[in-house]
Amino acid sequence: MNAQELLDKIKELPNKPVDVPTPPAIELVAMVVRWGRHLKQWKATTLADFARVSLSTVERVERAKKVSDEALDRIAQALGHAPGAFTTPSLPIGPDKAAEQHLVEAFGHLEPVAVSPMKTHKAIRDAAKCDAYLIHRPGVPDTHDDHIANLGEWLDLASFILSDIVEEPLSSGRGRRQLYNDILARVSELERRGLTVLSGVMAAPQPGMPDWKVAIVSVTPRLTDPGAPRRRRVLVDRRTVAVTPGWLTDD
Repeated sequence: MNAQELLDKIKELPNKPVDVPTPPAIELVAMVVRWGRHLKQWKATTLADFARVSLSTVERVERAKKVSDEALDRIAQALGHAPGAFTTPSLPIGPDKAAEQHLVEAFGHLEPVAVSPMKTHKAIRDAAKCDAYLIHRPGVPDTHDDHIANLGEWLDLASFILSDIVEEPLSSGRGRRQLYNDILARVSELERRGLTVLSGVMAAPQPGMPDWKVAIVSVTPRLTDPGAPRRRRVLVDRRTVAVTPGWLTDD
């Protein structure tokens, strides 16, 4: 059953009494699990490993077949959902509204951004030339806070030094190379600590600023996100890169 067939089945689900709590339809669970796995760029075997269920269980869920509530809870938690997300009865809201809330709200604001490992001078230069940066770090333990913050400070420094604000920017190639190497050393430190660092540039036009760009820096643990080094795109919520009203004022 492909994604379109699942969507068609979700639309065809009969309406249930609005005063009777029911668990999510298995077709809706199948779509959320399938999309969630693809967002992480996990193979079905990877999800099975992290959820501690069999591969056949994952395949059954994604085909909208019945599996145990325990297996659904494990899969939900592996994908970052709360326990019971796929099993707890709630008051029905109708298949169309359910699809809108669970799918459109979850994925409707996402935009794919091309990324690659942050291992080159070009990656650092591209990030430093952006108007802002966003560090996305899902599932990264707090023990890495200081090192991630340090990387952010170095990116701030590079952006400032390479801007037109500084009267005497690093004009020599050697000076810039040393700056880039210093930043790459911080990236290497994060990698030694078991993290994957990817970066890319997202066009994020703002009112009055059509050329606004944001550097996207993705930091994820290799232990829980082994597919990250091969990732070529990340999905970014457009709302997270919006400039707050009044940000450019003196108030």
